[in-house]
Amino acid sequence: MKDELKQLNALLGYWLEHNEEHAGEFREWADKVPVSQKEVADLLRQAVSKMTESNGYLKKAKDLLEKR
Repeated sequence: MKDELKQLNALLGYWLEHNEEHAGEFREWADKVPVSQKEVADLLRQAVSKMTESNGYLKKAKDLLEKR
């Protein structure tokens, strides 16, 4: 079990970084979308918001795991 927790801790770090990269890409694309496609840009920004929220949960899980 200790090896699995170690692996999970590493995965959490990877997932956090990976999600941040994707959120940045979503943000960039939202800024490139033409004004005529405002709804698309808004949806991309909502995805960024949800990704940020998701990362908050992953960060809390990682912090708890590291305390034990």
